[in-house]
Amino acid sequence: MLTKSQLTEFREQLDQEQATLQERMLTLDRRLARDDHYNEAEDLGDSATQVFNKEEILFERNRLIDHLEEIEEALNRIKVGTYGISEVSGEPIPLERLRAMPTAKTLVNERPGPANNR
Repeated sequence: MLTKSQLTEFREQLDQEQATLQERMLTLDRRLARDDHYNEAEDLGDSATQVFNKEEILFERNRLIDHLEEIEEALNRIKVGTYGISEVSGEPIPLERLRAMPTAKTLVNERPGPANNR
């Protein structure tokens, strides 16, 4: 079981990461808005570059959204008292795992595969 000070430490870490990611999201949103105001590309190469850049921004933005959702879920688990407890087995998640991945919801051996690293 995590101590009150450990929970505070994780909450502060998650809050800080959330703020950093939200700031990054605002930067991406500004880039998208700026790119939308560009005039039509002069040639096909410029147009392709603009599309590629926009796709990169949207990909990163979606990745940030997913991570922000994981952080929100972890903060909610802290509020309701289930943080640090595996959602699969109900066993405590080792402190080392939580330090490496504060959004962890399961024990390492409970993960179905590399695509699901929560």
